[in-house]
Amino acid sequence: MRLLTHTAFGLFLGTVFYYLFNLDIGFILLTGFAAFLPDIDWIMEFSWGFGSVHRKLLHNVWFLTILVFLVLFLFRELILVLAVIVGFTSHLLIDSFTVTGVYWLYPIGKYHLKGPFSMSRAESKSIEKYLQTAFFTSSGLLFFARQILLPGVFSYEGIILIGALLIAGYYLFKAFGKVLERIIRGLGLL
Repeated sequence: MRLLTHTAFGLFLGTVFYYLFNLDIGFILLTGFAAFLPDIDWIMEFSWGFGSVHRKLLHNVWFLTILVFLVLFLFRELILVLAVIVGFTSHLLIDSFTVTGVYWLYPIGKYHLKGPFSMSRAESKSIEKYLQTAFFTSSGLLFFARQILLPGVFSYEGIILIGALLIAGYYLFKAFGKVLERIIRGLGLL
């Protein structure tokens, strides 16, 4: 999957936690940022000459465990650890639906979870665009729904408000995704 799809799914899951557990917006942004971290192994393979490590070296629970201990050691904040876990796991989950899949326990065993999506096929690219739209729109709706008391949802005003929230949420979270993508690329991480 592409960086923007990973970011969109990370932002979506971060927003679900934000909505359910009354967290702050920083949690959402950190999950969106953490959602790209496993793809640093792509740079290791293609830019640094590490050999065939993409979707193996950093796309596994062992690297996630190391990352969790590192974040806990450096910041001593469980909420940051949770954001990293949610974002990182979102990446592994969504990559598990591609034909390349993910080696969740690499290098131990050959547990390889993969799915039907081939990113070289046009229909998979279309589905990915729809997924991005759904994740961004759902994120925005959940974000705004926590901020605003919705009047009678099935009244004309409620339906109009929900429609406006869906549109505004989509554009807000797509902008978040693009900003995170620029930051990641600006840091030279992808």
